[in-house]
Amino acid sequence: MAWEHLSEPDLTGRTVVMTGASDGLGREAALQLARWGADLVLPVRTRLKGEAVAARIRRETGRPHSVELTALDLADLSSVREGAAQIVQAVGERGIDLLISVAGTVSRHREETADGFELMTGVNALAPLLLTELLLPHVRERVVVVASGAHTVGRIDLDDPHFRRGGWSLRAGYGRSKLVTMLWGLELAERLRSGRTGVDLQLVHPGWVLTNLQNATGSPRLDRVVTEVTRPIAMPAEQGAASVLFAATQPLPPGSYIGPDGPGGLRGRPTFLRRSADALDRDLARDVTTWVRAEIGLSEGASELDL
Repeated sequence: MAWEHLSEPDLTGRTVVMTGASDGLGREAALQLARWGADLVLPVRTRLKGEAVAARIRRETGRPHSVELTALDLADLSSVREGAAQIVQAVGERGIDLLISVAGTVSRHREETADGFELMTGVNALAPLLLTELLLPHVRERVVVVASGAHTVGRIDLDDPHFRRGGWSLRAGYGRSKLVTMLWGLELAERLRSGRTGVDLQLVHPGWVLTNLQNATGSPRLDRVVTEVTRPIAMPAEQGAASVLFAATQPLPPGSYIGPDGPGGLRGRPTFLRRSADALDRDLARDVTTWVRAEIGLSEGASELDL
């Protein structure tokens, strides 16, 4: 981890719920959290991939009950609500110490979720907020949300948030999804702080990581070319997980934005990062959060698990 200046976290007895653990940096983060003693509840869309990760965690930790899988598809809000209920049942009275949202997607064409949202905005931004709000009453310590430096190219258009009237591109769609995430994260961090809940929220830019997310060309051959061309500047998943783990385990000011310290935030060790001016606009954050909550069917101010 290149954290020789930090004490190794002891997460024995802590319960961590984390999406996106089936692959890439999420898988590496889950493995490390388990090695540090955490008990994991991993919501997964593809059960077979989740079982492979769970088997590895049990094997490496020697703890047969260290991980439990639940079902979750972020492209379907009904699945998010059902998944939240499964998670609450899985954690029981012990609750959730850390809630970490890593899962995300990239699409090469404009697609829609089961609820009619532009796919990347739905999966990367709207569904994670719903899951967070549904589980928030059970969280004791911290919420960690993976956003992206791509938020700096995102633009908010609440008159056409899902690009139904045009203007969609992979860059525009992905950038908007991550800016929406940054903004609701800003608003929620402030709400948690002012509410004196004892829970804080951290935002993360993992950097440029060699994961399946970059394989969005539609051509396996071209995907391989992209991977090889970017390999010199991209981090392996193990290193890319560092910012997520840092944000999850270190004492940080509430609402921090953590990512690699290298040029452009592409690679390096975790540090505090700057956000775009839009991502710090509290009025915009309130407007966007109000819109997101309406889209996902959450009444204003509600965060109870009402299923």
